[in-house]
Amino acid sequence: MPRPDLNGLQSRLLRAGIAPRHVHRTVTELNEHFDDLVDDAMQYGLDQAGAERHANRELGDISLIGKAVCGRPELRGWAANHPRAALVVYPLACLAILPALPVIAGVANAAYLARWIACAIVSGLVTASILLVLQLSITLT
Repeated sequence: MPRPDLNGLQSRLLRAGIAPRHVHRTVTELNEHFDDLVDDAMQYGLDQAGAERHANRELGDISLIGKAVCGRPELRGWAANHPRAALVVYPLACLAILPALPVIAGVANAAYLARWIACAIVSGLVTASILLVLQLSITLT
């Protein structure tokens, strides 16, 4: 029997409004618990497939775990608890952060930006010098 479908559980919890940090923690803990159960079963002499079947039986029904997590309102995210406020706050936050993104990207990639500026200056100087030589050749001829 294969590993339990924790990706489906993750999607279901996110759609139910559970905060992403709680979803990630729940899925990570279930993965680790499943691995621990498999390791324990293999220490008692079961093969890989038998150990996974045993771990699935011990872990139980994943949908029941999902229902239990969804039933805890303290695990819901801010947007799930206040949907109308989130419709106003999230766009305003994005609008406030949007002008800062080029600055953040420039600081994060300062070396590339400096190299690009240096190349642009050099290419501008080369182009200007070629145009100057052409202009002088036209006027002096």
